[in-house]
Amino acid sequence: MLVPFGARVVRGIVLSLSNSTAVQDTRDIIEPISPPVIISPERIDLALWIADYYLSPVFDAIALMLPPGSGTGKPQKAKYIKYVALNTAAGQADGRGKTGTAGGAKQAEVLKLLEATGGRLPVGQVLSRVKCGGSVIKALLLKKLIILEDEEVFRDPLARRDFALEFPLQFTAGQKDAWQPVETAIKGGPDYRGPGAFLINGVTGSGKTEIYLAALAETIRQGKRGICLVPEIALTQQITDRFFARFPGRVAVIHSKLSAGEQYDEWRRISRGEFDIVIGPRSAIFAPQPELGLIIVDEEHEWAYKQSDKMPRYHARDVAIRLAALTGAVLVLGTATPDVVTYYRALQGQYRLIELNERVSAQGNLPLPEVSVVNMGDEFKAGNRSIFSRLLKKQVVLSLGRDEQVMLYINRRGLATFIECGNCGWVFSCRKCSGTLTYHAASKRLVCHHCRRTYAAAAKCPACASVDIKYLGIGTQTVEAECRRLFAKAGILRFDSDAAATAKAYSKLIDMFRKREADIMIGTQMLAKGLDFPGVSLVGVINADTGLNLPDFRSAERTFQLLCQVAGRAGRAHVPGRAVIQTFNPGYYAIKYAARHDYPGFYKQEIKYRAAFGYPPYNSIVRLTVSNRSQESCNRQARSMANTLKQQIAIQGLPGLRLIGPAPAHLSRLRGKYQMQIIVVGQQLQGLLKGINYPAGWIVDVDPVGML
Repeated sequence: MLVPFGARVVRGIVLSLSNSTAVQDTRDIIEPISPPVIISPERIDLALWIADYYLSPVFDAIALMLPPGSGTGKPQKAKYIKYVALNTAAGQADGRGKTGTAGGAKQAEVLKLLEATGGRLPVGQVLSRVKCGGSVIKALLLKKLIILEDEEVFRDPLARRDFALEFPLQFTAGQKDAWQPVETAIKGGPDYRGPGAFLINGVTGSGKTEIYLAALAETIRQGKRGICLVPEIALTQQITDRFFARFPGRVAVIHSKLSAGEQYDEWRRISRGEFDIVIGPRSAIFAPQPELGLIIVDEEHEWAYKQSDKMPRYHARDVAIRLAALTGAVLVLGTATPDVVTYYRALQGQYRLIELNERVSAQGNLPLPEVSVVNMGDEFKAGNRSIFSRLLKKQVVLSLGRDEQVMLYINRRGLATFIECGNCGWVFSCRKCSGTLTYHAASKRLVCHHCRRTYAAAAKCPACASVDIKYLGIGTQTVEAECRRLFAKAGILRFDSDAAATAKAYSKLIDMFRKREADIMIGTQMLAKGLDFPGVSLVGVINADTGLNLPDFRSAERTFQLLCQVAGRAGRAHVPGRAVIQTFNPGYYAIKYAARHDYPGFYKQEIKYRAAFGYPPYNSIVRLTVSNRSQESCNRQARSMANTLKQQIAIQGLPGLRLIGPAPAHLSRLRGKYQMQIIVVGQQLQGLLKGINYPAGWIVDVDPVGML
């Protein structure tokens, strides 16, 4: 509703009603907003929890539940098409309008067309088919032979896509065992006392999606509806296509890549109960799905579920857990590489743990890919200076010779990730950030991957004028160039955010590789996002060490997850799979256990490290970051905040809490602003942080997915 607020008129939301007021003088509501938006009590409770837990303004949390555009003050409007209809009250229309003039002939033609097509057509269609202007319509209106009607139309994001109908597949014995407790929970009943939340830890290719589909089908049979979250809609096309094929016309998709009108229409149709299933990335958890009976979070470990760029900085998985508790919906978390905190909670009994340890296909069970770890230090000692180890090069040649496909992973875009002067050591860095620049051969520009600024490639050093410029490090373009040199006859695709900058470009590359129009695909983390190509027999990891030395307690977990997910792209059909991991740290536990597909082994070592340092799941973490164009002011603000926090810890008697910092952020300067951070570690940190005044420039991130 519109309400007065000082001299302004603002949008207000009614959360509850009371017979008394908190203030003596009140002002009248100006007018309600039309059409009205009704938020269910469960979702109001969810918004209040988000505001409390993530330390965000209540309105920002409530805005997540509103129709697209409402939170910005720019709500979308419904779309209408104007129709021409015969005025049946005027009697028979045949022959009316004939005056002997050209206009009369066109009027008669309009009437004849309407009679032949059921008496009603869109105005645009009438004008096009009769080849007349608006004056003909006006003349018929004046004669009361026709009437105009407005009809609302919905903008359907799937209107131009066709899906072949898909039927349920036969469960394997392992899938049956996994499905039984989920089915029991969905069916429920007054005597059911089992868990309502599940963690399905299934290796890549174990058929988790088929269990999701069965769970949704059973939920629908019980008269309820479901929501399925996927990490990134553009990167999970294969799983979403299966949902559309299995439940034609009953699935709504909602995400930020839709037009504003499509988002608005999907939201309204969902709220009316027109869809049994809603699928989408993190924002889909706020869809107004009525009679919610099931929430699925696919790839629950993915960092994409965390909103980090604006308030409220929520994690969609944890919001889903809360919403399931509020609504009584069954919750299914699925992944091949569980988040350490999620797995810990499952072992503690908060979720029922279901293991799927076998790959499945139409031909039966499949083995996991055989993984070889290559010590690149030994390669260098043997005189091999190529980015390809001898083993990886040999395996690529063998795979191509058998007409099989290859995927190569490198977690860096560009041709060179480090440019320096060979004479004086000058490093080419961004003028606005503390990061180095990456050379992109396609555009012949130096690019900052933090702020997106670009610079011309320098022919000489700006410090000493030397022309001895060295391009160091490797990225996707480097690997592509080396592949074209070594495997000249192979078709090669580069699959990174430069080559697939749009959803259309992404889909095109995926289709090309699926249709075997290329033999080798080179990519970044996008390769780990649920892709399934039957022809891929070999996956090569060019450098597994990229994220190992970062100052983040989750670096080992992240490395393990990426290696398992990327290696899991190989051998998913009748072709046996193999992966080659190149590293300078072959004994590092994340790499060692990833090569064995051994999540329990990795978890046992990782959880000891977490316990020793008091990191999650044993404590919570909040990251406070301040930025300022003045380095001195930034440092002063950080020191002042640290002192305030220490005082509050002492006043509130919270001895278990500890502060790390203040210290410069890993990227100490970003977009022209210096950054300092403070890490707060402990239990129930909201009690400490709620009462703090945060001046402009501060960001408070509860449960950050990264410390950088």
